Amino acid sequence: MKIVKNINDISSTPKAITIGNFDGVHKGHQELLNQTRKIARENNLESLIFTFDKFPREIFNPKDFHRLYNNENKENVFKSYEIDTMLSIDFNEIMNVDAERFCEDILIDQLNLKFLVIGDNFRFGKNRSGDINLLKNYQDDRSFELIIPDSVLYKNESISSSRIRNFLQEGDINAANECLGKEYMISGTVVSGEKLGRKLGYPTANISLDHDYPLDGVYLTRTILDKKNYLSLTSIGDKPTFNGTEKLLEVFILDFDKDIYGEKLEIFFLEEIRKQIKFNNQDELIKQMNEDYKYAIIRSKKYGI
Repeated sequence: MKIVKNINDISSTPKAITIGNFDGVHKGHQELLNQTRKIARENNLESLIFTFDKFPREIFNPKDFHRLYNNENKENVFKSYEIDTMLSIDFNEIMNVDAERFCEDILIDQLNLKFLVIGDNFRFGKNRSGDINLLKNYQDDRSFELIIPDSVLYKNESISSSRIRNFLQEGDINAANECLGKEYMISGTVVSGEKLGRKLGYPTANISLDHDYPLDGVYLTRTILDKKNYLSLTSIGDKPTFNGTEKLLEVFILDFDKDIYGEKLEIFFLEEIRKQIKFNNQDELIKQMNEDYKYAIIRSKKYGI
């Protein structure tokens, strides 16, 4: 998959295009990607994903927005769908382009759009003024063909990134994973920390977070390092027992004792064990960590780790 960051670097080849944030690349997104690839191949077109490095909500409401994936993880998932090109730009670049100009100048003239594959709630253009009805007008003029796949449902409701964020915040990891069609994952590089976990008997790998993710608790996870799978316990939060103020991700890998500073970890979330709790003292915290450890051992049999 070719990755392009500047819209002016896109070829003039006729294209089948899908557009969106694709946060999490959930089952609904996967249907759009599969349809785009299929249509492109059937019509001898280039397939293209039009997405954003920075999402609209990160610009307009950054304090209340929690990403599911960083850009690297999203790109890695895209590669498995055999799409020809990913165009990923900062939303700031087009946020003031009105809907008609976006259709005519960018999609039709610049990108040479022939098929557009989108969800039924797609909005675009300045102030979100463009919708399906506007796109259908262009289709009627035979500028391009509009494809709107059926929504993918979970428990009779459409799957969406917002719904998955809510599941994660509520601790329903299973529902989130069902909607994603895969285990929810955060990746990052191991950095030096305060080594509090080691003092408590549970040495952790500290991961530098590049975004605020919709998790706050202690989780049963599996961690991949150098293509090997490990059972792990992962804490995400601000260390309330120690009056922390910064949200951190810490991973305790069971039966593991190696120096992995600077290594890349992929952490896959299986279950929420508990929310973050402020304990009265370290002894209470250690007692609970021991219980978390026992729970992980028992539940590991279910996941074959």
